Amino acid sequence: MEGLESGADAYIDKPFSSSLLLAQISNLLTNREHIRQFYFKSPVANMKSIAYSKTDEQFLEKLNRIILEHISDPDLDVNQIAEHMHLSRPTLYRKIREISAMTPNDLIRITRLKRAAELLLQSDMKIYEIAEAVGFRSQSYFSTNFISQFGVSPSKYAKENK
Repeated sequence: MEGLESGADAYIDKPFSSSLLLAQISNLLTNREHIRQFYFKSPVANMKSIAYSKTDEQFLEKLNRIILEHISDPDLDVNQIAEHMHLSRPTLYRKIREISAMTPNDLIRITRLKRAAELLLQSDMKIYEIAEAVGFRSQSYFSTNFISQFGVSPSKYAKENK
């Protein structure tokens, strides 16, 4: 019980069967994948929902804060984020891949799109203004990415959710 209260995802008493261990591991991996997919496809899911530990959660919160601070910059890239996080580019890349199974550029793009989804619901800005506010150079490229990520156009998303 103490292990679960400390944040463990599962606990198995000794002695245990290897089939029980394999079933637990399989369930944990499946659940992690469901959480990851929920984060990717949901316009409102928070980045820290994909964290495995408190350390990962803190890392993702800092990463998210940096991306949001520079979200309107269309040139925001991995090098800038690594510099702001005081990490080397390879270390940042490895850490993001380890936690999210995404590339840093994918994470930047998804964060931009999630912020755009928020703005679509919380503001009266035009779609081209939102695209610009979240760092997309063109409305058409923004719309293509939005549809690809969430399965619906920005205008339809706004109409259905406001």
